Amino acid sequence: MTQFARDVSKFEANILMEIGNSPTKEDRLMHCLLTPLPVLMLSLGPCASLATSESGAAPASAEAMAPQGVIPFAPEDLEQAGRVTLSPAFTPDGNTIYFTQADCEKIWQCPQLLMRSDRTRDGWSKPVRVDLPQVARADWPSVSPDGRTLWFSWAPDRARHEGRNVNEDFDLFRLDLTIPGAVPQPVDDPDINRIRGGAIRKTRFVNNETAPVVTQSGDLYFWSERLDGAGLRDIYRARSDGAGGFERPELLPAPINDAGENDGSWVSPDGLLMLFTTSARGSTAPARLHVSVMREGSWSEPRELTGSLDSDFAAFAGRITPDGKTLVFTSDRPVRGRDAGLYQLWQTPVAEVPELVEALEEVRG
Repeated sequence: MTQFARDVSKFEANILMEIGNSPTKEDRLMHCLLTPLPVLMLSLGPCASLATSESGAAPASAEAMAPQGVIPFAPEDLEQAGRVTLSPAFTPDGNTIYFTQADCEKIWQCPQLLMRSDRTRDGWSKPVRVDLPQVARADWPSVSPDGRTLWFSWAPDRARHEGRNVNEDFDLFRLDLTIPGAVPQPVDDPDINRIRGGAIRKTRFVNNETAPVVTQSGDLYFWSERLDGAGLRDIYRARSDGAGGFERPELLPAPINDAGENDGSWVSPDGLLMLFTTSARGSTAPARLHVSVMREGSWSEPRELTGSLDSDFAAFAGRITPDGKTLVFTSDRPVRGRDAGLYQLWQTPVAEVPELVEALEEVRG
């Protein structure tokens, strides 16, 4: 039995003990409703058995008993107060997250750095900085489906920048998690990492590459802004070359890319579901998450996520936890009465987002 499984068993035993000590069914049900969500989701049995109707109907789910809506994701554990914090990458077992965080409330005020946190019995450990050769801005990590490689966007000084008048150039890197002290390796070729220098050194997001995700088949997805792209920002796929590398990136065709901004992409490990944001060129509306599924080799028409995500605030960089139960994303909505505008991590049950439920049902067959 793994340590995680032992922790689950302890959680369940504690729940059973406390439910058993409650004098009435109403008290026992109230205890279930007040149980912290991570604990409740790990052990539904004792509580779900209480959720029967007077006629003896089948047990209701935890979501039906107490809809969660959108709540902050580990705000205290990850020390998010006053800090820009961007969507995490989960290891396949769900026990470790990698994310980027800045010690400022505005993302341009100081660099966001790559952090790590591990699951504990009651939440997440204190974040620690991932040891990299340079202190430089990082973005949007992901972990390979086998858990061996960390992929991320990073803007260090590089030898190839010499004489190119580079400002800040985000490139895609991979880090071998199985080798202590491993050094991140750039993924430059063929035509994956472009140099952000010269005349375009400060032009919007041109020639920055970010949000790398590699699927089980070895295909690499990322987004960038390129002068030869379809719109302001576009999503690309570099197919596996079958030898651990990639073919030349291809611009995903419509309906994924158009003349607007299409970014914030994340693709499920099986390569069958994509989350991203899309907006018309020049739009000032808040970012909205969309979902698309792979059908016979092509991505479907994106559907905007509604349900618990209905809001006047931005929601982007969504990803689904490895257990398939929770959507985690970045938003600028206000936290505990503070003004809106600070990027923080949020979560909502997948079951409360109808378009996501339907998409997952389709790809799961």
